[in-house]
Amino acid sequence: MHIMLVELDACEVFLPATLCPSIMLFARGGATVIGADQSEFVAERFFLRGPFMEPAHVRYAPGTMSLSVCFRPGMLQQAMGINVASIAGSALPFQDLVCPERTQNFLQGLDKVEDGKAIVDLFQQFLLDVLDHKPRSSIGAAFLAAHKKIFFPLLELSEYFGIGQRQLERRVRENFGVTLRDVRRIVRFGFSLPHIIRPDVAWGDLTQIAQDTGYYDQAHMHREYVELAGIPPAQLRQKISARDPAYWIYLMPDDDFNKLFLLID
Repeated sequence: MHIMLVELDACEVFLPATLCPSIMLFARGGATVIGADQSEFVAERFFLRGPFMEPAHVRYAPGTMSLSVCFRPGMLQQAMGINVASIAGSALPFQDLVCPERTQNFLQGLDKVEDGKAIVDLFQQFLLDVLDHKPRSSIGAAFLAAHKKIFFPLLELSEYFGIGQRQLERRVRENFGVTLRDVRRIVRFGFSLPHIIRPDVAWGDLTQIAQDTGYYDQAHMHREYVELAGIPPAQLRQKISARDPAYWIYLMPDDDFNKLFLLID
């Protein structure tokens, strides 16, 4: 997908679960990840992050400039020869995945550049040089095209793709790194979010939103939001309405937001 550059200055951010494996780079500054038990560890400067089914609490250093690029479903295996399921819930230093000397030379060159556009250009060229980015078909791409059918019963979904149910579940895991059930959870979360953050939504509307976007009821939506975003829908709505910088990711442009949660190409 597109490279995203974000400047974050000594702030804490709460990131939701995501299906998208991504390459993350700190051109400046860095980040500390804070666990649910309040333990802390410093993130690598340059790393590959797998799909995560849990929210992340991150504290950024002063003057941090972060660059990231997400992989479309099915592309990680082609681009880097890595099975996405093998890195689900984890992160790997980038120098362990490609030539360490080449990576180090890139980072040293990056440190000599100040302009944001020049930094993005350098990052993009490095990725074009080290990744296999030629378009190819995959079931991940097919899911992008058929995202509205993702909630079909398993039998109907397997018939739509013309493969058996077990094969479908196996190929979903190969392309997304998680089970079909978890793919559906993230997509349902993504479908509901635009409704939750609309400025005219009232507390009484949450039950209808839950029903309209595939949850059993409001309690089900509440549980899923806590598990995937770390916060109930009503409180998340308040944070976003107040433009709390810790929840900036929910204020992304619609196209970028959809690609993170709805698998729309």
